[in-house]
Amino acid sequence: MVEQNIQRFSRRCSRTGREIGPGEVYYSCLTETPSGVQRLDFCREAWEGPPVDCLGWWKSRLPVPTQTKIRWAPEHVLLAYFENLLVTQRWDVLNVLALALARRRLMTVEYPTGGSSATEDPDAGNELILTVRSTGDTHRIPQVNFSAIDVAAIQAELDQHLFTDQIEEEPLEADSTE
Repeated sequence: MVEQNIQRFSRRCSRTGREIGPGEVYYSCLTETPSGVQRLDFCREAWEGPPVDCLGWWKSRLPVPTQTKIRWAPEHVLLAYFENLLVTQRWDVLNVLALALARRRLMTVEYPTGGSSATEDPDAGNELILTVRSTGDTHRIPQVNFSAIDVAAIQAELDQHLFTDQIEEEPLEADSTE
């Protein structure tokens, strides 16, 4: 199993090194590197569009200190991250993320009951059937025993990678004034 450690939002532009201040718009993206997935953050003036190897990107605004609500990254980024976890076979993280995506109604989760499919496939009761609601794509992943994994650590990892402390106020497309 490949372990991926993606850094949190550093509040610094990856291109210029300049600190991103409260109320300022910034762009974040997840890119594929030889060592795994990397998060890059850019101030507005340094953003030149998503890199070629980009898995997903989003536009955010750093909240002013009175704003404390944490929000999920956009749907397409969540699903791209999910797809990346399928490739790396991070079954424990995928199980937790699948439940979170089901709660957000981006995905449905079926738990095989072991009926007729269990006689055809003896492992059918040990996997989850996941369906992406927007595309209809179906995935089967091994079901993990939640008592045997560190769910809190996985939730903290997902918080680091997939949450933003921004309230979406502007469209994701580039501004025509930039």
